[in-house]
Amino acid sequence: MDTFSAQQIHNESIIIDGLNASWFFDPLVLQKLRQGGVTAVNATVAAWHSPADTLMMLGNVFQLFRQHSDIITQIFSVSDIAEAKHQQKTGIILGFQDTAPLGGSSQLLAVYQQIGVRIIQLTYNFKNDVGCGCMESTDTGLTDFGKSVVAEMNRLGMLVDLSHCGYKTTLDAIYASAKPIAITHANPKSLCNVPRNKTDEELKAAAERGGVIGLVVFPLMLTGQVTADIEDYFRAIDTMVNLVGIDHTALGPDFMEQMPQEIAMQALDGLPPEIRSSFIAMPFTKGFSTVAEFAKVTEVLLQHGYTLEDVQKIMGRNWLKLYETVWK
Repeated sequence: MDTFSAQQIHNESIIIDGLNASWFFDPLVLQKLRQGGVTAVNATVAAWHSPADTLMMLGNVFQLFRQHSDIITQIFSVSDIAEAKHQQKTGIILGFQDTAPLGGSSQLLAVYQQIGVRIIQLTYNFKNDVGCGCMESTDTGLTDFGKSVVAEMNRLGMLVDLSHCGYKTTLDAIYASAKPIAITHANPKSLCNVPRNKTDEELKAAAERGGVIGLVVFPLMLTGQVTADIEDYFRAIDTMVNLVGIDHTALGPDFMEQMPQEIAMQALDGLPPEIRSSFIAMPFTKGFSTVAEFAKVTEVLLQHGYTLEDVQKIMGRNWLKLYETVWK
């Protein structure tokens, strides 16, 4: 498969970035999404923020939609993703990377759902009202409040994301959820044994109940080292396919492009100094260092013998099917 053919296939396919934490208020990020041929992106618009701060962030996001309506559009439904492709725009799916924006009240979920939030990660790295993050020394699992949050998200058609959750919280939430869940950005722990990656048990449990897992691009989560290349990323994809199946494997690179330093430092807050230092010093994965290079993943999958159908599943259709199942 030559590069031209791979690029043509990429351009004609539904391409979904399962998790992107970049600073979307920088126009360069929007340009890179366009360069990467991304049809829709799960855009992190809040995480550790209070309800008041979250509303301010959302207000800024809606202003962004008005300012750049020629190239981006908000996604509320699966049909909106098809329309974004038709209009040659990038669809923005509003997502949270923590339940802190609830302020301890599951009633706010209905408000956020009406605004257009479609994906919420239950915890960040540490313990909150819902459960425990992957960096907690003791994971006590999903709380009673957490179970009510999962139930309300199911009712509202919001996708439950377990990427940063600890082992017990992850399994508890998988089995508590009446609908399939997402692990939008994590790699197999069997490939790279770091706290943020997931055990085979977690990944298989998610897939067996219809979930989808997106692969992260960070070198530390691919190789355990501060360097990696696109072949390492392919190896992670291939490992996931062999572990849970082609229908449950997707992309969730977790790019943090143009991120202001103070925001990036908040994202690393509470982590051990050696991990913080490694992330700060870590270079981008060679060959897939930016969302603008999304087409290179299509190319490498084709080069390694993946069929057109399977490539299109990994690059977007698996996310699309999950959204269609959950957002109803």
